[in-house]
Order: sequence, then C-alpha cells, then structure tokens
Amino acid sequence: MLQSFFNGLSGMVVFSQGLNTISNNVANMNTPGFKAVNNFYRSLGEDGHGIGAKLSGEYMDESAGTIRDTGRATDLAVIGEGYFIVEKDGVYQYTRNGQFVFDDDGFLKDTVSDGYVMGSGPGGNLYRIDISTMKTLPPEATTELSFSGNLSTGDDEHEIPAVSVFNTLGEEVTFGIRFVNNTATTPGEWSVVVESDSGIPLWTGQLNFGLDGSVSTGSESLSITIPSAENGTAGVALDLTLTFGTPGDFSGSTSFAGGTVSTLGSEVVDGRGSEGLVAASFNDKGALNLLYSNGDTEEPYTIGLAYFDNPQDLRHMGDGFYVANTLQGVSYGQPDTGIFGSIQGNSIESSNVDLVREFAEMIIAQRGYQAASHVMDVANTMIETLYQSKG
Repeated sequence: MLQSFFNGLSGMVVFSQGLNTISNNVANMNTPGFKAVNNFYRSLGEDGHGIGAKLSGEYMDESAGTIRDTGRATDLAVIGEGYFIVEKDGVYQYTRNGQFVFDDDGFLKDTVSDGYVMGSGPGGNLYRIDISTMKTLPPEATTELSFSGNLSTGDDEHEIPAVSVFNTLGEEVTFGIRFVNNTATTPGEWSVVVESDSGIPLWTGQLNFGLDGSVSTGSESLSITIPSAENGTAGVALDLTLTFGTPGDFSGSTSFAGGTVSTLGSEVVDGRGSEGLVAASFNDKGALNLLYSNGDTEEPYTIGLAYFDNPQDLRHMGDGFYVANTLQGVSYGQPDTGIFGSIQGNSIESSNVDLVREFAEMIIAQRGYQAASHVMDVANTMIETLYQSKG
C-alpha cells in the first residue's frame, strides 16, 4: 500500500518534469533556430514489481523550422543538414540561428553571442571571416588598350579623344590618340600620336597594315610610356600596350578604303581606381560575395558548416547554441558539398515547435498529473483507514 503512494508520487514528478519541457518549447516558439525537445520516460522496478516511473532522457526534434525572409543580406539559413559554427572564448558552438552581421572591425559575428562566425576551406579547415582589409578594392594600373574598327585609306586623320585609364595610384589619366595617314608616302602606314589634354605630344609611333588590310607583322601591338610630368597625376609614369589585332585577322583593326570616315575605336581592357565596398551577401554555396562601387566582385570566404552523425550528442547551452559532448562523428565542410545542405541568404530558420502537438502533450501531462495525484489521495485514505481500524 505504501508503494502505491510512492508510485503516485513518482508519476506526479515525471509529469511535472514533462510540463517543464513543454512550457520551455512553447516559450521558444518564436526563437530562431530553436529545436523542440521531447522527454522519454521509463518504468522502475525489477522482477515484475513496478515501483513507479522516472525521466530517462530528452530527445531533440531534428526537423527543420520554417524559413523566414528577413531582408538582411548577412542573415543565413541552412537548407538541409548542418549547423553554423561560432567561436566564443576559444570554444566552438553550433547553431541553426544564422543572425549574423559584420562588426566595425570587419569580422562576421553572431548577433546573439557576439561570437566569431567561422568560415571553412575545401578541406574543412576553419577560420574567422574577416573583411577588414577588403572594405576598399586596391587600385590596379591599366596595362592594355584594345583597338577595333577601320582606318579608312581615304581619311587624312582620325582622332580618339579623351581616353581614360588608371595609373598604379588609382588616379585617372586622360589623353587623346591621333592617327595620321601616311599612305601617300608609305603604303599602309599611319602615324600614332598620343597627346595630353592640352595637345602636347606624349608619344609617337607607326602602325602598318598589309595589302589585305589587316595589321602587318610587328604592328600587332605597340608599347608606350606616358611620362609622369605630362599626365597631370602625382608623378607616376604609365606603361601601356596598344593592341591592334593579328595579321590576316579582320576582327581587330583594319585599313580599307571607306571614304573619308574612319571607325577605329578603343577599349580599356583592365585597370581600376580605388573602389569602396557597397554590399556583402552569401550565395547558396555559402560563398561571401563582396560588391564594389565599380561593379567588381570578390569571393574571399565560404561559410563553414558542421555535420553530426548523431545530433542527439549535442547539448543545449541556451541562446540557441549547442556544444558537442564528444567530437567523434563531427565533420566540418562547405555548404552544398557532400553531406552539407545549402545556404539561403536574407533569411533565418524559425523554431520548429509544433503548437498543436505541444498543447496535446500539455493536456496529457495535466491529466496524468491529476490521475497520479488521485492515486496518492486514495492510497493516503486507505492508510488512514488502516491506522483507524480497531480489533
């Protein structure tokens, strides 16, 4: 009879523990990346004699939550398997909550813990994502101008004005190029004159064409130097290659009879000034895309993910973070490779708490607690009856 009293007491204990888990799930229904927890129970006793029940453990619901758009480019969600890796005080923590932002020092950090979000190389090596040296794109000097179109043999002179290139300091250098027809004295020859904005000659050379109208051998390209004293910059000379085409090929520069109108034009092949970073985002493979003011892009890092053979080995530390009880069965890698899921930017994963299920579990816990309490009342009444009996 006394055992039935303790059996009822154990029932009240386990149902109250179950209600505690349910209430925590419900409280976190709007917590990004939160994984609901279910309790397991087991009976006590041996040799067929039951002595109540106890909580045997907890099981994390591994199902994915709903993906919600946030409009912030550095908010990330995992589609499929994997956890984000965050370094905090030298310890790796794992989360499905991808609320990340770059701090003032250029590090990608978790907004909840202020920990460092880890990137991953192809071999799974981990590193901090740091763009402190990438907020501006360093200048690159222009090295080549490419020409295409026709220099008409009936045209005395053709000018390409205001060609703009960059020197090694990222300064813009502007000059004009004038082509003078020498075919009256030397068939197929044109003088090339590079001039400053004020008309001062900076470089002079010759460009020759064959009888078929394509560039002659030796005229495929011309190397020029614009002196620093003449280009209006901070004292940096500029070396350029003028590319005109290939002998026998008519896709570049040509010299045919075309009346008095020439169509030759130039295209700047490379070079840029110093450009500022205007946007940072991640693609579905987790690669960080940096967009600069001139339209250039860089992809210096890839977000890292962790995969666990047994996710139940993870221990919840609060704030949506987990730590691994053991590093056995954990793999690090890049999204959209092998076992790892892909990344969706501008999004976070919502909690996977199912309110309908939690309410059902709540009713079961309540009824179970009431029933166990009633068992204790009955056992107590029977014990009182026994104590009051006479004879």
